[in-house]
Parts: sequence; C-alpha cells; structure tokens
Amino acid sequence: MNYNDLKNPNHVFVIAEAGSNWKSNSYDADITQAQELIKTAKKCGADAVKFQTFKAKSVYVKNAGNSEYLEKTGHKDDIFKTFEDLSMPYEMIKNLSEICNKENIAFMSTPFSVEDAKAINEYVDIHKVASYEINHIRLLEYLAEQKKPVVISTGANSYEEINFAINFLKERNLHEIGILQCTAAYPAPLESMNLSVICDFQKKYNLPVGLSDHSLDPIVAPVMAVSFGATIIEKHFTLNKKLPGPDHKFALEPKELEKMIKYIRMAEKTKGIENKVILPIEEELRNFAVRSIQAINDISEGEILIEDKNFSILRSGNQKRGAEPRFFENMIGKKTKKTIKKGEGIRMEDLI
Repeated sequence: MNYNDLKNPNHVFVIAEAGSNWKSNSYDADITQAQELIKTAKKCGADAVKFQTFKAKSVYVKNAGNSEYLEKTGHKDDIFKTFEDLSMPYEMIKNLSEICNKENIAFMSTPFSVEDAKAINEYVDIHKVASYEINHIRLLEYLAEQKKPVVISTGANSYEEINFAINFLKERNLHEIGILQCTAAYPAPLESMNLSVICDFQKKYNLPVGLSDHSLDPIVAPVMAVSFGATIIEKHFTLNKKLPGPDHKFALEPKELEKMIKYIRMAEKTKGIENKVILPIEEELRNFAVRSIQAINDISEGEILIEDKNFSILRSGNQKRGAEPRFFENMIGKKTKKTIKKGEGIRMEDLI
C-alpha cells in the first residue's frame, strides 16, 4: 500500500473502518472479534481495514463528562470511562497487523496521540488523522517525521484549520497527503454530507480527496462522492449493529459493506476519461443511425441534386454513408460525376 493507491481514479481506495467495534468482553474475545472484522472487510472487497488506537488519558480531561451523542445512543458512562473501556492494548496491534497480512488486506489504525502513533508506526504504511486531531500539532509533527502518507479527516473543521494542518505537514517536507470530507455526526443525515466540497478540495489543494462517511445508507453518499471525484472512501462497519458499544448502530453490517463496495466498483467504471470521444462500443450504431446525406432515388451521372427529390438527410442503416449533413447546402444544385443508386450515400467527391 502506498500513496499512489490513494489517488488512483480507476480504483477507489476503500477503508473499512472497524474503529472500536472489535471490543468484546475479554482480551481473547477481542482478538477473535477483531479477526472476524478483518476477514469480513477482506471478503467484502475493502482495500484496508482500520482500527483506532488511543488511551483515555491522552485524549480527554478526566472530568470531561458525557456528550449528547453518546447519551442518545443509551451510553451512560462519561467519555473518559468510555475511552478507557474502548482503549486498544498496544500488544494487540502487532497481532492485528499479522492477521491483516495473512488475509492480504492493508492494516491501518488511527492514533490519537504521539504515544499511540509510535505504537502503530511500525505496522502501517499510511497514517490517518481523525477530524478532532487535525490541530494536534505534536501528533502532526511526529507523523511528518515518519515520511509516510497521511490521510486527514475534516469533520467539524474550517478551511483555516484544514489549511493549517496541510501547510504544517508540507512545511516539514511531507507532501503525500489525502483529505477526506467528513460530517462529524453519528449518524450523519444525508442532507449534511456536503459532498460538493470534494470538488473544491480538489481545486484548492490538488491532493487525493475522499469521503469519511457516517451516514446510515450504504450506497448514496459513497457513490455520489465517487461521482464528484473521490478516490478514497472510509466507512464504519460492524459484525452486528446490536452489539454493545457506541459505534455499532451507525455502522454497516457485512452485507451492507459488501453492497457498498460493489456499487463503488460499478460507479468507478462509469467515470471514463475527461474527454468526449466516440467510443468503440458506439461505432456500429453511429454508422447505422447517425444521419448523413443519402440518395432517395436512383441518380444518373450528370443529374442535378435537388433536395427531397433525389437526395435528403437520412439515417443510412446498412447503406454506405454519405457526407455529413453540414455539407448539405453546398451540395444542392451540384451535378453528379457518377451513377448513384437509391439509398447510397453521396459524398462531395461524387459531385462536379
């Protein structure tokens, strides 16, 4: 996996976001659930599976309380305890990386601190910066030093903040950057996707652009993003929406993930090239059905061409095609050099 994988217009890079959905009720069960997520992502056709690596103490202040989002999901613990519960043990990282290698799918994990980034750096080819970490200068500083591609989510961020992060990395000679449009809501309503900004990102930054999608629908936003030019799609998934934890309810189940990737692959086939050309698949009907100048009666040598008497603008079908209709006015009143049979095409070289 390398930077070119993030900007290939013919193959959208799909990141199946496992997040914290690996969490079960014991270390062994956690590994088993994570392994099942990895296998599922691979089976569904994802290019990478991504986890999250964090420690509560390096993310939130201890008395941060709870968010409305978590309370709406029925999660009553405060955010600090939640992050403690969902924190991935560093010793799991190597195991998950090895499972990914075995399954032939790229391993990724989002670090939330420099300590986290150091723990995963050996095992990832591309780093991911979460939306809420875009202003974490120490984390950006460390990632820039590693000289690995960095993908940045932009949920709940302004252009000023996005510009800062990109310039911060570039000033430290890291230029392999990807940007993801993201709406920081869980789930995010379709009307909040703001996918048109993908085009603006492309013009403004000239970098690979994609979508980190938190909407519930598996098709609409990812396919629309691809149509706007996205070359990276990230989407949360789970083995079962009913599993305990804050991120399962808005994540895709396996069949939905598979469906999403199927439609992304179909959508990327429709993109074509940035040039209007006559395609090989169009040639037969172009020759058969596009109008040209045709004889509507037998025409003798030396006969004068008269519109709608002996020639007209018609579709040629299997007959020899005549000249393009734009030459029609120039042909009226001209004499023929040869005999032309009814239905045959008439060309400028056939006239005196």
